[in-house]
Amino acid sequence: MSALTPISGTASSGPTTLIFKEKRGPSLSGDSGKVKDAEGNTVYSIDAHFMTMSERRTLKDASGADVGQCRRKKTPGLHPTYYIGTMDDDKKCAVKVKGLMNITKCDADIYLGDTVVGEASGNWRAKSYQINLQGQQVAEVKRKTGAMGHLLDADSYVMEIAPGVDTAFMVMVVIALDELYHDNSGN
Repeated sequence: MSALTPISGTASSGPTTLIFKEKRGPSLSGDSGKVKDAEGNTVYSIDAHFMTMSERRTLKDASGADVGQCRRKKTPGLHPTYYIGTMDDDKKCAVKVKGLMNITKCDADIYLGDTVVGEASGNWRAKSYQINLQGQQVAEVKRKTGAMGHLLDADSYVMEIAPGVDTAFMVMVVIALDELYHDNSGN
């Protein structure tokens, strides 16, 4: 498995547009949500586990099969960290915040094991950033909010993912960044 396909082991065959919509508001499970393709078909669902210290999320494919999981690092550290992994290895990858002095910037390193394989960078207040792996841009992410999103504090993200990239991994990186920067931005 390469840095482009660490979770599902499969790569998208062409450019892929995915829309992730968080379900917030009156929910017992926290930030659950759905990921749909440009045609509105459900590709993934995110199940937030109720009452966990690590804020664990499970990513499921359209048929309901578990694809991967992500969770906040349980022990405090200098740089907030979110783990991303398979169902067998929940610490396979990590997203670690960098540049803590400027909360408007969305900068984080992406790890595969102990090796930095990429980064996310952009403007958190504008909710717009790029994800680079192995020196090449593999995704562009922009947040959209409508009246209902503001009312329920729900986020929707449009992800433009390059060919040859694990879409499940990109979805989990976006979830990790949302969780890491949502807390730091005072929202």
